[in-house]
Amino acid sequence: MRVKLFLLSMVAVGMMAASAFAASPDWFKLDENEDSSFFFDRSGVTPLREGVIQVRTRVVYSDQGRKDALKVLAELPDSTPLYETLYSYEINCAEREGHLLAATHLDKKGGTLRSTDLSAVTEWEEFPPDTRMGLVIVQACTR
Repeated sequence: MRVKLFLLSMVAVGMMAASAFAASPDWFKLDENEDSSFFFDRSGVTPLREGVIQVRTRVVYSDQGRKDALKVLAELPDSTPLYETLYSYEINCAEREGHLLAATHLDKKGGTLRSTDLSAVTEWEEFPPDTRMGLVIVQACTR
């Protein structure tokens, strides 16, 4: 019984320590238009291997942008309270290319509406400098 209690205590302490060290997102606005605002998480850059990183981005929709996004996301009804989408990308800094790993669609309270692992179905693509992901490369690959 004492061993079990000790182990549970150690797990709880480990979880608290891990959450204390986990960086909260540092969303930096890179772009904005009539449909959405686009953010890059400056604290969410993770080195994967030499010259390759993983990054997180965020799109917060305007009313019109929300409607347009729901047209693309045909599996979600028009009445879905879509507020934002979080994306995870793998980026090769030297090649200025990357691919989408995952997308999570959220409501305004942060509730998950739909989350999709896309790593097996997306291909690597070039991110030109004049695109939103090109702006991410400028920020993330100079760190």
